[in-house]
Amino acid sequence: MFMHLLIVVPLLWNSPALVEPAIFAGKWEVTRVTEAKKDAYSWSLEVKYPKRMTLELRDGRLEGRYTDQWDYSGKFEVVAVINEGHDLLLVHEGGTKDPESLSPIHHVKLIHGKLHAVVTTREKLFEWMAERR
Repeated sequence: MFMHLLIVVPLLWNSPALVEPAIFAGKWEVTRVTEAKKDAYSWSLEVKYPKRMTLELRDGRLEGRYTDQWDYSGKFEVVAVINEGHDLLLVHEGGTKDPESLSPIHHVKLIHGKLHAVVTTREKLFEWMAERR
């Protein structure tokens, strides 16, 4: 029995720490948008992204509201914390203009106190960075 303890403890010691969803909570403002280099089309003019947003923890889940680059305000339809709390997925309510288009997914990480998102549909379109307000 003692030998099993010696084996289990090092495995737990080396596992990545779980991150609480609360680290994403707060008021955020997008400060930078970077276009993908593979095409010359300005996707950030066509695909909505949050210019300002609030993420709140309610009943153990994150909920979010945003104002996009055209001053439309709404809520995120999907707010999912994945990868043991290290990643956040955001999807805007309302889908897309074209029924055949895929909704953009904002894959967000917290890096050095800032949100860094990669926006994709079928492929990477652009990135945004946000800072706490």
